[in-house]
Amino acid sequence: MAATTILKKLSGILLLSFILLTACTTPKPVLRTDVYHAAEPEQKTAPALNALQLKALQLMNQQQYDNAIQYLQRAIKVEPRNPLNWHYLAQNYWHKKDFSNCRAMIKRAISYSQFDEDLMRANQTLLQQCSP
Repeated sequence: MAATTILKKLSGILLLSFILLTACTTPKPVLRTDVYHAAEPEQKTAPALNALQLKALQLMNQQQYDNAIQYLQRAIKVEPRNPLNWHYLAQNYWHKKDFSNCRAMIKRAISYSQFDEDLMRANQTLLQQCSP
């Protein structure tokens, strides 16, 4: 009877160890510059800001980068410390091959995205891609 209880506890511990080990070793997806602007902005922001970001994303997806930049500049006036505004702005400059502005915008995005691991990784990727 005691051996059965010990065996059950051991199998439970082994199963839990396996689950924890698998969760720790599963790599997070790597974000690519050409696809991360396809997602809609998070709904945590003010409705006006969210509308500006959404319009900018639509314009980016239509390759209307100059118009998207105008919307993002307005979004930055609404919320200057929002890292997504700066990140999207950097993406537009990247698409326009204006790497100098891309680097400047992405550095601002990095300074505001310290607590968002995925966005920080995306910022680092974009920074590498807009470096000569």
